[in-house]
Amino acid sequence: MELNKTYTYECDASFGTLSQEKVDKLFKDGRRASGFLEIQLEEWFPDLTFEDGKGYDHVDTNGQQYDAKCFTKGGAKFCSSKYLGVGRELDVAEHEAHAENMIYIFTDVVEFPKVQVRFVKGSDLIKTYTKGAIPFKDRDVLFG
Repeated sequence: MELNKTYTYECDASFGTLSQEKVDKLFKDGRRASGFLEIQLEEWFPDLTFEDGKGYDHVDTNGQQYDAKCFTKGGAKFCSSKYLGVGRELDVAEHEAHAENMIYIFTDVVEFPKVQVRFVKGSDLIKTYTKGAIPFKDRDVLFG
């Protein structure tokens, strides 16, 4: 697992009698893809263990915590889910404190079944994306 390196994978997925086109469309939605990808990341990166902890998803063999986020046609949000939704406001100080020691794993599902994966330090992200959101227009910036 190398920071700021883009890894590219093909994810063959199927479900029942659904066409490949329908399955691929479903997996371009981060809400659907994220649960599968969180487990798949353990396979691609054996030093990771999926824990689904409070504020993080994975831990590595050294105890470093990682938070997995899907990058979709809407970009990616790396702030805590407690700040997402109608009427919720971001506590910037709390968000920055959380991001400071976190490594985020971005999984780009825009072109599913092609999946790009990138590990990025939260301390680097908050310098540019202070509100915890990366717009779609910065997709090439993030994944290079």
